[in-house]
Amino acid sequence: MSFNVLVAEPDFELSDIYVLGIENAFQGVNVVRVSNFKELKAKLQSSKNYKLIISDYFREGDEDIFSFCDAIDCNIPSLIITSYTEAEFINFERDITYHKKREHLPKPFSFVKFEKLLTQLGGISTFVQSSSAYKKINTEYFLRGTLAICDTYVKLSDSKFVKVIHRGDTFTISQIESYLDRDINYLYINKDDIDEYVKKAGEVSFLKYDPSTPAEHLDIAQKSMMTLKRLVGRYGISTGTSTVVDSYVSNISKLSQGSLKLKALLKERENMTNYLYDHCYLTSLFGVEILKQLAWGKKDNIETIIRTSVFHDLLLEDESLARISSQEELLKAELSDYDKNVVLGHGRLMSEILEKEGLTDQNMYEILINHHERPDGSGFPRGLYANQIKPLTAVFIVAHELAKQIELRNYNLDENRSIYQYLADHFGQDHFEKIIKIVDKILK
Repeated sequence: MSFNVLVAEPDFELSDIYVLGIENAFQGVNVVRVSNFKELKAKLQSSKNYKLIISDYFREGDEDIFSFCDAIDCNIPSLIITSYTEAEFINFERDITYHKKREHLPKPFSFVKFEKLLTQLGGISTFVQSSSAYKKINTEYFLRGTLAICDTYVKLSDSKFVKVIHRGDTFTISQIESYLDRDINYLYINKDDIDEYVKKAGEVSFLKYDPSTPAEHLDIAQKSMMTLKRLVGRYGISTGTSTVVDSYVSNISKLSQGSLKLKALLKERENMTNYLYDHCYLTSLFGVEILKQLAWGKKDNIETIIRTSVFHDLLLEDESLARISSQEELLKAELSDYDKNVVLGHGRLMSEILEKEGLTDQNMYEILINHHERPDGSGFPRGLYANQIKPLTAVFIVAHELAKQIELRNYNLDENRSIYQYLADHFGQDHFEKIIKIVDKILK
């Protein structure tokens, strides 16, 4: 019999921290993760077979997580972790005082306190782990950085642990991937190091932390990449596609080809963790996957799609401008003349910079200039129709919009049908139609 725990948290990386605590508190644990109130309600309406709920404080109008649980007679022990203000927290506290199995934990929180509440709510059972000198950490978490926060071990047996990484050592991503390839899904650290590990693992926004934490511990770009990989891994992206894209995007600065101007632009993008960075990576993945399934996956095409994904919005510093993808959205944005010209001309200007810097690829120039066009003529800057858009450009346009729609819906798999329908309605004309059929496979 498994110990089922439902985790409801919009922040995927914060959810990782919760899972770390859960996996160290209970044996035979099965963690189910959702990211919003809608998904939480759907899970509890279909099954109440959970021993524990860890959740953000969700509220929609007059209904919140507590009134919902009361309405469906759900008395599962719950830990609500919230960053609400003091006034809101007082109301929140009043709501839960009569429920002995509901606890709250304000952000920022102590990991030690978090673990204590987990075991308190879980109760004394055969599922609670016995005391151990080591804590297990999902091996994937080590993909977030390259400097060891503490001594790290591989478990050979219940009584034997071998140190494989020393505190302060630099390790490589390939070293961690080699453990994953051997199905070593957990590495271990000393029990006394767990609080330090959590504080320094890059999640300083919601934990109490030491302001002197070295910057090298916060390898944001790699952490973001790992999270994106895991989110996108739920879609129809082949391992080969991920490997090819990673080899380019994870070494993004190599694309500068000696150009100081491109190197500076790429370095700035490499350090971003917002929509702009995520979007170039996702567009690369979906673009290459579409090429492979269309049997257009020759090296030149793949390189063009990936490079264009990296360069296409490189001149946009404001992510709100990067989200505009049609004439209608451009009008609704009510931009200044300057910003409007930036949106309309960023692709053409980027192609001119690349040509001047010696990066020659006519297909890339074509895509950069036309990546906001749509087959029905509603795109920009020229309002082209499907028969005026080349096939490789069409692949990029669809991959670009697919990435945007998935991000807008917070990677919610329940939205896949609506994403497909949106793309079919707006991009399903002429030679775009076979590309949309590939998208249907990816979303399934």
